[in-house]
Amino acid sequence: MTLTDDQRRILQDIDSTTPISEAETKWAVDAGLAVLAEDGDIDLSDAGREALDTR
Repeated sequence: MTLTDDQRRILQDIDSTTPISEAETKWAVDAGLAVLAEDGDIDLSDAGREALDTR
């Protein structure tokens, strides 16, 4: 998966626990690159970690 600079920043922000917007959260979860816990915590999925590691 090829990510734009903004998409890569969103994944990096998730990985470093930097707050992101609801729209960014929705994009990452809908893309299958992040998972959202019931308490609102967000974390990268395996696919998200792989996409972030790929350049």
